Amino acid sequence: MPWSRLRYPHPKTDEITQKVTDVLASQAGLRRKWPFYVALAIVQGAYLGINARLDNPSLPAWQPFVWEYSSAVVIAALIPLVGRLERYFPIDARPRGRIVAVHALGVLCFTAVHMSVAVALRKLAYALAGGYYDFGDVPVRGFYELQKDAIVYLVIVLVVFANRELQVRRTGELRAVKLAAELGEAQLRQLTAQIEPHFLFNSLNAISNQMREDVDVADRMITHLGDLMRAAYDTNDDVLVPLGSELKWLQDYAAMMVARYEGQLVFDLDVEPSLATLMVPRLLLQPVVENAFRHGLGGGRGRLCVMVRRVGDHLQYTVSDDGVGFSGVPSPGTGLSNVSRRLQLLFAGEHTLSFAERAPRGTVVTIRFPAPA
Repeated sequence: MPWSRLRYPHPKTDEITQKVTDVLASQAGLRRKWPFYVALAIVQGAYLGINARLDNPSLPAWQPFVWEYSSAVVIAALIPLVGRLERYFPIDARPRGRIVAVHALGVLCFTAVHMSVAVALRKLAYALAGGYYDFGDVPVRGFYELQKDAIVYLVIVLVVFANRELQVRRTGELRAVKLAAELGEAQLRQLTAQIEPHFLFNSLNAISNQMREDVDVADRMITHLGDLMRAAYDTNDDVLVPLGSELKWLQDYAAMMVARYEGQLVFDLDVEPSLATLMVPRLLLQPVVENAFRHGLGGGRGRLCVMVRRVGDHLQYTVSDDGVGFSGVPSPGTGLSNVSRRLQLLFAGEHTLSFAERAPRGTVVTIRFPAPA
């Protein structure tokens, strides 16, 4: 890492930065939510105003709406402040006594502001209408409003608390999903990486054996191996690659094996041209083909065919050889076990990996997995 990018944070600086970030985030949240508070005040004021009007049909129609709208507007304006207080002093925090005392004081302040501003708005509205608003006996009305405001305050605090808990749970679930995905991807990368050393060891062993028989053939095999390793390096971090790249790797590998058994081994590749850009798991076919070369066609004689087809919304690989076949269920080695585990990680429950005998002799391996268009 360049020295210019290194940073040694000062604790106090980071604390101030975090506080500024929290304040800005809070303000942004208020800006996003103000239409909701306005709509809440309008709906609540209209609902309570209509009911108050029905209870007092002898009063001028505008007066009940002035009462209720003045109250609803103030409460809607106070909701963000109560929410912020609850975030600073969560109701589930400890010590309990301190939290109860803070919110008891909050109720008193809430009622004082609510009453003062609502009465001022009503007096203003009455004055504009040529009348006078009488709040009545302040202690009695104040106690009455305090009871109602305590319930309103409690409801606001509980809603804020429930919303926070929901967000915490949702964040935890998202984090768990992300961690699971990252773990699965790491496992996939590890399994994919395992193929290359296994393949390289087998290839070098084959080249070493060939050196004693035909140096020119061994030289061609080394050239093909170099092309293979270069392609592997180019896609080293990719779990999925275009099918065209996967088949290019396969053709280079097959060319190396055909060169080793020149005149004895035939390799056929049958692929629909339209599938070349389809993203598929990297190095999924090579272990299956290698297994066929080493076991099904162990003597280096015969024909191996790879066919790739789309079957509905799945892609199907079919690898068949006319070799010795197998008896019963084959025992998977490193390569096939790797293929099986990667398929399970990528397409759990939506894939198939099957082995069957080929008539009149040989083996057919079929791999099928989802491949949306």
